[in-house]
Amino acid sequence: MTAVVRRTQTERRASTRAALLAAAQDQLGATGLSGFTTTEVCRRAGVSQGALFKHFPTKSALLAAAIEHLFDGLRSDYEAAFLALVPNRRTLKRGLDLLWDAMWDPRLAAAYELYAAARTDPELRADLEPVVSAHVERIAELSGTLVGFDEPSDAAGAVDVAILAIQGLVVNQMVLPDDLQARRLRRTLDRLLHDVIELPYRPEEA
Repeated sequence: MTAVVRRTQTERRASTRAALLAAAQDQLGATGLSGFTTTEVCRRAGVSQGALFKHFPTKSALLAAAIEHLFDGLRSDYEAAFLALVPNRRTLKRGLDLLWDAMWDPRLAAAYELYAAARTDPELRADLEPVVSAHVERIAELSGTLVGFDEPSDAAGAVDVAILAIQGLVVNQMVLPDDLQARRLRRTLDRLLHDVIELPYRPEEA
């Protein structure tokens, strides 16, 4: 006879929450914020509206949690990709290259859309603020650890410059794609970050 494995209530709750977050991310990517509904999230996740609101009391809480889940995954992928490099290739240049790849992830378009919507939606802004704040702080910590900044402030400042510059470029490129502009910013950012932390700039560094 085949044994029936019964999940605990905690396991069932975790499974439902994970399904809801995955469904919310998928819907944001497919329809954007304008087409986002909790009804469709529930349909994609295969759960009831009641189950959704047991985990997320409001729509904005669900949106913020979905973005937090996305950020967690992107940071984990970034760390894994960096640590997969041989030790002598774990340089600032390579770290920045991987950051470019992460920031161009099409799923981040949903986060930028929520940022803009939060300007006129106090409830969404209140739910997003701690998520974004924690994300930025963890990226700075992760970058400092991986690349080996001597001072935490160097890591925070350099990461702020990189993320905000790339983020601005990505948002602009959604409306006005310009490969030349992207290449120009990438070269400038490479040089600037090396100057900020006083490392020699080597364009050929890989």
